[in-house]
Formats: sequence, structure tokens, C-alpha cells
Amino acid sequence: MAELEITKIEDQKNGRFVFNVRVNAVEGRIEFPIAIQDLGSSALDETAVLWSTLGFAEELAALIRVRLGVELRNPEALRKIA
Repeated sequence: MAELEITKIEDQKNGRFVFNVRVNAVEGRIEFPIAIQDLGSSALDETAVLWSTLGFAEELAALIRVRLGVELRNPEALRKIA
């Protein structure tokens, strides 16, 4: 089962925070920063990070689906997969 870890790594002094998002999954690990506006509490900040991460993940999934669709229509790509 995948694990999600969120750590605040930077206070940008302009009302924004940068969080490190780390996901450990069966297929591997990914780590990236997410910047948010300070919402005044740790719970609200974490919720904003989670929503931003979800949006990022949805965009990434859509891009991968498009890329796979393009590559799967290419006979050369099919030979590489097989």
C-alpha cells in the first residue's frame, strides 16, 4: 500500500509555504514541492496541499493517458512494449 508524507520545508515570508510531498508506492517513489498560500492553521494548510497534490496527480494521469494513447497507436511502440 502506498504511503503519503507531507512536510513543510520553507516559509517564503510572503504568506506562502512550500511543502514537500513524498509518495512511496509499490511501483516506486516520487517527491515534489507544492507551494500554497498560508491559510492560518496547520490543518487548513495540509488540506490545501492535499487538494493541490490531487490536482497535480489528476493532470499527470491525464497526460500519461494521452501519451499512452498516442504511443499505442504507433506500431513501433507496440513492438517495444511486447
